[in-house]
Amino acid sequence: MKKGFTLIELMIVVVIIGILAALAIPRFMAASKKSKISEARLVVKQIWTANQAYFEEKGAYCGSAEDIFGTGDIPAGLVVDAPSGVQRFTYDITAGGGAVANPNTAVDASLSDVDPVTINADGVLAGGDF
Repeated sequence: MKKGFTLIELMIVVVIIGILAALAIPRFMAASKKSKISEARLVVKQIWTANQAYFEEKGAYCGSAEDIFGTGDIPAGLVVDAPSGVQRFTYDITAGGGAVANPNTAVDASLSDVDPVTINADGVLAGGDF
């Protein structure tokens, strides 16, 4: 007598694996998107913190995000490390010491439904919803 799996048994296993993949992949994509938004929130908070320190030292807020990322003319200790790799968000400073991170959909199309991450002058984070 030959031992082995029947075609029906193999098809059932393939269907079960397909169902598990259909459940897991959307959750993985959502978790990946949340981690990207968390990175943007972290960078925006760092920009806000550096801008507050700049204000304490100079009496005015920094003029642009380029200065905060170290390409402008600010003290080295107030520079925020730019995110590694290709930036999924573009960062800018808003009036009064706030900052905004806009999704860069040219780099990551999965962020097309994500709201910009903002921090106001009081340090309150908002946005990043999808």
